Amino acid sequence: MIFDTHGIFKPYEHALWLGEVMGRVRGDPITTALAHPTRRQAYIALCTVDEMSTVQLQEAVGVDRYNLYHHLKKLASLNLVENHRDEGRARWWRAADRIDLPELLQVNPGAAAQSTVTLLHSEVGDRAAITLHLANARDQIGAKQFIQELAQLYGIELELPWNFIPDELVLYSKER
Repeated sequence: MIFDTHGIFKPYEHALWLGEVMGRVRGDPITTALAHPTRRQAYIALCTVDEMSTVQLQEAVGVDRYNLYHHLKKLASLNLVENHRDEGRARWWRAADRIDLPELLQVNPGAAAQSTVTLLHSEVGDRAAITLHLANARDQIGAKQFIQELAQLYGIELELPWNFIPDELVLYSKER
């Protein structure tokens, strides 16, 4: 453990001492924003109705108002939602731009699904491998959900961070 000259613990000094670079997760801002469960839930709730008041949205998402406003501000900065009218002290929100998320595709089966998955076939030793390159946010979020559901189905304890966005999935055959 690393402490400064005053005896205060410095958790990041260790990483810097080892010469590692601490970086931020970078990616498409919309994908990153919608990877957060609270923002995603608020966005999906707004996409399924014409509009919701802040109180209705707070009840649907299950977070306190301050937390909700923080997430709505982020979604509004990306033009995904908008505060389109105020009545007295009530703010009314609606989805401004529609992103086809797997959850929304289930709610609205008429939505166009345009997958941009690229398949690459290769050999790894004596095994066949297929790499699925996931080019858009819908496919990436769908792949993350698939991984989580598969882990749950087989009783695997898998805790993916909220900002985990897969770029590729690699499937291997049995050894020949």
